[in-house]
Amino acid sequence: MPKSKNIRQFLFVTALCGAASVSSCGRKQTSALSEGAENSPVSTGAKPAELPLEQQTEQKLDPLTRNDVDLYLKIMRAATERVKNRPPADLAVLEGAKKALDAGAAGHAPTPDGVKALEHANLLAISMDQIVAEEMKVDGRTYRGIAEAVEAVVPNPALTKTPGDNAKPASDHIPTPLEKRLREVNAANEKFLTPYHDEIQKLIATVRNPANLPK
Repeated sequence: MPKSKNIRQFLFVTALCGAASVSSCGRKQTSALSEGAENSPVSTGAKPAELPLEQQTEQKLDPLTRNDVDLYLKIMRAATERVKNRPPADLAVLEGAKKALDAGAAGHAPTPDGVKALEHANLLAISMDQIVAEEMKVDGRTYRGIAEAVEAVVPNPALTKTPGDNAKPASDHIPTPLEKRLREVNAANEKFLTPYHDEIQKLIATVRNPANLPK
């Protein structure tokens, strides 16, 4: 991979993480924050109360229903169509993000407008479904819970697996209540989604493709 491409990817991710807003850098931190509380200078030494399972993950913790899948497919189909045929406003955002990356590669710190452009471009590039869901007036958390449940068992073919991706927990690992629940739900969802598997993979490969990111 060319060195310049690595630099651009680093700038893109760094700017998004530094903004700490809607990008994935800020998601799924609840358990990490809870763990950090144990080592806080003001900690009393008592183990923090464990959060309800629903607050430890955004994924829906009940098996998917036909209505869930219908909603997911409706939104992902619309998102796929928009990714393939981007309106002028979306193209303008992606162009703004490209300019921000060019400025970063030239050694200039990203401006607030540049960071906003990168954040918006990130959504357009790999989370278009969230934008579509919002435009359809679908509750964001509800949709993300369904989407995470679906995509927990249907792999994204656009991503290249690396060694260790499917590493099994150590033999002495004691599953947490959340891990047990997710294991059961994922097994049920995997069977339920069998008839939809191929279409879902095609939709995910388009909407979540890292190649959509500004270059």
